[in-house]
Amino acid sequence: MDINKLILKTEKQADKLRLQSAQEKAMAEVLPIRFAQNIVAFERFIPDIANTFRQYSPNRAFRFFCNENGIPNLIWLDDNIALYGDDPHLQAQEQIEEVITSSSVRRFNFGVEKDLFNQIHVQYLNKMVGHLNAAKSIHSPMNNLPDSIPMAMMFGVGLGYQLGYLYERCKIKNLFIFEPDIDLFYASLFTFDWAPLLSYLDEEKLGIHIFIGQDEENIMADLLIALNKRGAFWSANMFGFWHYPSKQVFSLVERVAREFYMLSTGWGFFDDNLFALAHSAENIALKTPFLLKGKKVSNSDSQVPVFVVGNGPSLDVAIPFIKKYQDRAIIVSCGSSISALHKQDIKPDIYVAIERTKAVPDFIGLLGDKEYLRDILFLSSDVIHPDCHQYFDRMAVGFKPNEPMYSIFAKNFMEASRFEVLNFINPLVGNIGIGMPVTLGFKNIYLFGLDNGYKDKEHHHSKHSAYYDADGKPIDALTKIVSAATGFTAPGNFGGTVITNRLFAASARVMESLLKHNDDVNCHNCSDGALVVGAKPLLLSELQLSDRGIDKKAIVDSIYCNMFSPLPVEPSCLPELLDVDGFVNFVNRLISEWQQPYTSRDDICERMQRQFGYLVYLAGTRSQHIYRVLIGTVNYLFALLSTALYLFDDETVTAKMMNELIAIMIEYLEETKVKYPQALVTKDTIDCEIVKLYRNNSTSN
Repeated sequence: MDINKLILKTEKQADKLRLQSAQEKAMAEVLPIRFAQNIVAFERFIPDIANTFRQYSPNRAFRFFCNENGIPNLIWLDDNIALYGDDPHLQAQEQIEEVITSSSVRRFNFGVEKDLFNQIHVQYLNKMVGHLNAAKSIHSPMNNLPDSIPMAMMFGVGLGYQLGYLYERCKIKNLFIFEPDIDLFYASLFTFDWAPLLSYLDEEKLGIHIFIGQDEENIMADLLIALNKRGAFWSANMFGFWHYPSKQVFSLVERVAREFYMLSTGWGFFDDNLFALAHSAENIALKTPFLLKGKKVSNSDSQVPVFVVGNGPSLDVAIPFIKKYQDRAIIVSCGSSISALHKQDIKPDIYVAIERTKAVPDFIGLLGDKEYLRDILFLSSDVIHPDCHQYFDRMAVGFKPNEPMYSIFAKNFMEASRFEVLNFINPLVGNIGIGMPVTLGFKNIYLFGLDNGYKDKEHHHSKHSAYYDADGKPIDALTKIVSAATGFTAPGNFGGTVITNRLFAASARVMESLLKHNDDVNCHNCSDGALVVGAKPLLLSELQLSDRGIDKKAIVDSIYCNMFSPLPVEPSCLPELLDVDGFVNFVNRLISEWQQPYTSRDDICERMQRQFGYLVYLAGTRSQHIYRVLIGTVNYLFALLSTALYLFDDETVTAKMMNELIAIMIEYLEETKVKYPQALVTKDTIDCEIVKLYRNNSTSN
């Protein structure tokens, strides 16, 4: 009997091996055919992928194999480890079942904003948020994933089997796939039927965005570019999961989770864009010089040290050093840091500001010392408030990209090619503080007080600045405003951590991008604040400068006289270029579509996607400035609609909420038609109440 059992077992194993051999033979015949079909499909829908993988050679050796079930699996030859277990399909199916049943929707949290500048955007969004909050206080939110969702992120493609099961369970409007292993994505072209999936997505008007070989340093920048093509508002409701475990996959997951806030940063909105148009128009009318393209300081001047001074708490320690060596470096004062420098009798050579509101000139006026300011060179962007002119004998600007006035200029004047665009100058004044000297051609930059955070909530800015009273004590109201904005920690420049917020963190990321794009610049971070990758941490005790003095006046004079020129534009032509009729017609089209009844969540989503597409089309036309005026507002409005759309299980509650929000949105859009014709004269005239909280040097000294 024992011998018979052994023979039977041996025969079964032989049958199993014969079946597996037959399956692998069939697999070997099918895989190349599937690969060819997938390449054809990608040629149609995502040509870059087809071009990349048509003749691709893997970096890491692998082979396909299958068990008797015939499902292709992959094994790496260097460590003999398979990607999946015995049944890859079942493994993928069980994973998706777990993801769908255990995941929840990640949503934006919208709050009621204070209307500091009498802006319709804030007023109407507050109305919408009020309705949303009222409903949330009564009805329970949706806890599980719905059968359709605006956005999902999947980390790791593997062999792709999970994709079919995912779309069987959930209709995803925008799927973002990150596969850091290029070889694995190549393998998926043999094992998974991408071709029918891509056709299905095209027919259903669903978006898919595939990032292959992604490294974590570029992931957010690339994600933002892809998301903006479909609509940043989709990120208001999403879920994510990883498909297979690996160090690279987990690193990407951690990076995206940490910097997810960047997806909702810097959208802008209608009223701010009207301010931008009006301020830029007046600066043009005042013959303000604009930065010329390709102009740089001389080779010798490019090596001169530049001190970029922010108003962070570590400035207090740096001030004696700055004061001692102020004759050996060009000093660039950023925003409110000028109040600290003024109190310490340090005069910057260049002052920079970035905010477009009247709060900027009003803050400058608090110094109460026009003689101190008069011969400082003021550099900014074209959207800066024109009232700043009154304080400086010399003021010059550069075009701020992604603003409506630059679009008007670039689309209508051949001379646009002569003028520079200032990149990397948002979101905070420290960004233009670094960006301006780098653009001007300086190669040795030293950062002081650019902390992008703080370690002590009572010491959030320089104690010499207007954030503190004459005795150096914090002004309570300003401290409360600063503290309310913080939310997390970031790695410190000299170790440890600092308390920071979304804007500070975004500012540091933009600084990193600037330095990465200008790797010939030596940037030393002497600030005891947040780490900025690419800026070398340098303690003040280790900082050594040449004993040779420099002719700072000659350098600054040369910058102003040789690198800037007024625009060859007559202000009288600008009203016609606004294209008021085009704006009104466009907004009417949006309103008309929203006045039509809707039938489902998918109907609302499709409507938002279609209207975003209208805007994207405008971006490529002579009416690009209309896109610039409306894009931020549309993102905010649609993000709110999307949030409400996927907030409640009860469809009756959802329908009532959507009717209320759409009605308010239509009111908002109607109001834009009234205000847009006055865009060129809609200068900010509001006395911001926050400015009144700062110490006034003219009365405290």
